[in-house]
Amino acid sequence: MSKARRRKRRSRRIVTDILLQATPVVILTSIGELFAGSILGKMHERLDLIPGLIILVPAIMGLRGNIGTALGSRLSASLHLGLIDKRFSLGKFNLDNIGAGFSLSLMVSIIIGLFARLACHVFGLPSIPLVNLLLIAILASAMASLILIPFTVTLTYFAFSRRLDPDNIVAPIIGMVGDVITVAVVFIAADIVLRFKIDDAWSLLLLPAVPMIIKRIPIRYRLPSIIKQSIPILFMCTVLGVLAGIYLHWQYEKFYLIPGLLILVPQIIAKAGSIGGIFGARFASGLHLGYLKPYRMNDYVIKNFFGSIALAIIIAPIVTVITKLGADIFNIPIIPFTPLLLINVFAILIITLIVFVLDFTTASFSYKMRVDPSNSVIPIVTSFGDIVGTIVLVLAISLFL
Repeated sequence: MSKARRRKRRSRRIVTDILLQATPVVILTSIGELFAGSILGKMHERLDLIPGLIILVPAIMGLRGNIGTALGSRLSASLHLGLIDKRFSLGKFNLDNIGAGFSLSLMVSIIIGLFARLACHVFGLPSIPLVNLLLIAILASAMASLILIPFTVTLTYFAFSRRLDPDNIVAPIIGMVGDVITVAVVFIAADIVLRFKIDDAWSLLLLPAVPMIIKRIPIRYRLPSIIKQSIPILFMCTVLGVLAGIYLHWQYEKFYLIPGLLILVPQIIAKAGSIGGIFGARFASGLHLGYLKPYRMNDYVIKNFFGSIALAIIIAPIVTVITKLGADIFNIPIIPFTPLLLINVFAILIITLIVFVLDFTTASFSYKMRVDPSNSVIPIVTSFGDIVGTIVLVLAISLFL
């Protein structure tokens, strides 16, 4: 078969592969996101009683996606390129990636706690003491990472061994599992930390311990290229995540009056991360494999675009049904079905268009700058997705309610 015919055949399969592999996974993750949203809906009074906690939620939810899905993308690209064996082993490559994942979680959780407290001070928002926010962020991130990093590695190798493209599967599943775990561990961490009466004076004693803890991390997990490339990007992503939390705090009255709308927060934010993660990973692998070139539209990009729109149209009504049924099952007040459907269709379509363009431009820019797109695209897109998803959701609620 000629090279041109192989490309044409591969092009026809792109949309089909996306819909057949990604749609069931995104639907499955919507069910998982229901539990994350239901936790938020049930805990809305707790959010009101712990000032500043809601600001941490989008940032820590973004952290699991930024680190977990980027790890999955790196492993997926390496498996596609044949750089690592399809059977998992504790070789240098896997150990470096796993170690870097845990190191990044610790470093970025500290940044989240510090920036969240700073943002509360700058914008005049009520907040629990700095040391409490720091400890909640660190403890929640540590508990989530202990589950998510091994799960990401296992899922990526399992998908590849079953001849499934991990790029279509890993990001949505990690997003769903990560959101459920993250929302739960944030409240667990808050309960543990707030049992102790700690004020900001303790930060004078605890903050100097931070560099000592980081110094104890083995040098191979502190300074590899993964961390060098990821830290600046994750810092920017943390800022965006905290800004999403601040915006959510400002708009909290809309959700407090109808707690069922809180179910949509992880649902919509997760769709930005899931859809953005799918096509971010596909573009990262596509650039490595030569399916596309930076900033150049070709058949591969166009077919992926149609696949993204088709995916959004299919999942929006399903997300609506899942959300409505979940609210009824958990006895959480929610709006009628029709406005809920309009909110979901509008929000998911707009978010899909935004993250697709962001995926393509970020992957192209990273590749041009000789930065591995697997380290940059997904963190940037999922973090922009946090704030874009929050803003678009609030806009949709304002339009249709």
